[in-house]
Amino acid sequence: MSPLHSTGGLLGRAVALDDIHLGVCVDALLDHRLERLVGLDVLSGDTAHRFLPFPACEVQAAVLAVDSSLVLLDRELDFYRLGGRSFSDLRGLPVRRSGAHVGSLADLLVDDEGDVRTIVVSTPAGELELEPRQGLVLGNLLLRPAV
Repeated sequence: MSPLHSTGGLLGRAVALDDIHLGVCVDALLDHRLERLVGLDVLSGDTAHRFLPFPACEVQAAVLAVDSSLVLLDRELDFYRLGGRSFSDLRGLPVRRSGAHVGSLADLLVDDEGDVRTIVVSTPAGELELEPRQGLVLGNLLLRPAV
């Protein structure tokens, strides 16, 4: 099984084509059901925000590598922002399991395809990792496992 990627850990990471710096990831965008990381909000060198589909990049140790600058899309960012959920808006929301408060959202761990596999919750006792499943609610949003 491939390692999981921290959604929060993607923020601030450079986006590069070989040795060419194209921009910096400033947010992550999930689908409206919070099942999948669909893409990243990249602040480009020309100060424009562009959409990078998550499957179009390779998460490497120091950068998010792309095969072409053409994968950074100009117009799709607003579509995914309106139709999905921004990680920066979700971070810190309360997490409840079976109606009981567990803590607040610290991170989401995703696989190479972007499927959310683990919910990281900040609690008074430290971080707790939970699987998305029935009965897990983030803010007022029911979390469901990716299929």
